[in-house]
Amino acid sequence: SHHDYQEPCRHVLSILHADETITVIPNDESARMAVSLAIKSSGQNGLYQHSIRRDTGSYQTYRLVSSDSDEIIAQQVGGSTFIPGQEKIVTVAYPKRNEVLQSPALILGDDSLLLSYLNPHLSVVVTAATDEYLASLKSEADDIAKALGGSGDQKPKPLGATKPGEEAPTVTTTALPPPSLFINLVDTVSGRILHRTSHSDAATAGIPVIISENWIIYAFSNLKSRRTEIGVLSLHEGMIDKHGITAFSAPEQESTFSSFTSPKPIVLAKTYTMPSPVTALGATTTREGISMKQILMATGEEGQVIGIDRRMLDPRRPTGEVKASEKKEGLHKYHPLIPVSTLRIPSYSQRIEAVSSITSTAANVESQSLVIAHGGPDIFFTRLSPSRGFDLLPDSFNRALLSIVVLALCVLVGTLKKMMTKKMIATSWA
Repeated sequence: SHHDYQEPCRHVLSILHADETITVIPNDESARMAVSLAIKSSGQNGLYQHSIRRDTGSYQTYRLVSSDSDEIIAQQVGGSTFIPGQEKIVTVAYPKRNEVLQSPALILGDDSLLLSYLNPHLSVVVTAATDEYLASLKSEADDIAKALGGSGDQKPKPLGATKPGEEAPTVTTTALPPPSLFINLVDTVSGRILHRTSHSDAATAGIPVIISENWIIYAFSNLKSRRTEIGVLSLHEGMIDKHGITAFSAPEQESTFSSFTSPKPIVLAKTYTMPSPVTALGATTTREGISMKQILMATGEEGQVIGIDRRMLDPRRPTGEVKASEKKEGLHKYHPLIPVSTLRIPSYSQRIEAVSSITSTAANVESQSLVIAHGGPDIFFTRLSPSRGFDLLPDSFNRALLSIVVLALCVLVGTLKKMMTKKMIATSWA
């Protein structure tokens, strides 16, 4: 709850225990009444909490209910389970609170609209396959290969590919490795898994994840190629044709959102590579969300914080020739390697050790974003301009000349006014 600025701001915390009981902190009558009032004022929307148990792999969601005696009760409404013998929960990420979104739709180059999927209850649960499960999958693959009459690594050449009387040579084929890393999008109200993607040969330790608007960005190390890969997911509701909205017609759109009944998002995905390991991810934040987004990455070996234009990570980057409509949006042809410009390194030549978190907040002007990187012994703070200082005067601006010009204009306007007044008086007496 929030009070007048002269009084201290008070926050009330409700804790959900393993036995599904609720504890309110501070544990006094006024705090419990504040939670009960919040539950009752939420109406049909309700107030929800969720719990995650790493040992059992359970993701349970609860609705808080206030009894007549103002007792807080948790009622389970949904959930999902990641089988403990197959997967283990590595990390969980949530959207940034109070992030400003400039527009819920993206105008494409052909003037159609791409609607963003904006779910405030979204969470990302990163899970990793257990060693026992990977070993069992490999054993099953070997058994299937033996049953088919091969060693699993060799496959007979098709009939007719050899001359009569010659033995059919064998060609080496490699089976697809089983996935070891899973990215799960889970709704914190309904407990539904909205989307699930996987990666093979991925290291499962230290997976940084961020949610920015309708984008999910994460980084992991590929053990086979020995490089860092950046996974990007963008969530959308659908599209509206450029002729879909006119002065006389408009497409039917749901005006309300429900975590239980609303359809799942349409997910676009791309994977990029970085030459250096990434230990932390972040995104710039501006006051009105008008400036372009920059994705911030902390590299482990060099100890640098680099900024990348979000358009370079767009999953919609074409793999073929770029069309004219795509050029209007600033899309480039897809290339897996992300170019890093020295002009996009906010940390310059300074080395920042063991960065594990990058946080940003808006400044008083739209073009500026305040960024802090921390986690190890070093703390790095800087101010970024994702779209340059379009609302700021440059340091080289001649303020003295501007003052002189304004003052001269004021004197000129005053002189002309007096002259006009004298002329009107003389004309009236003539």
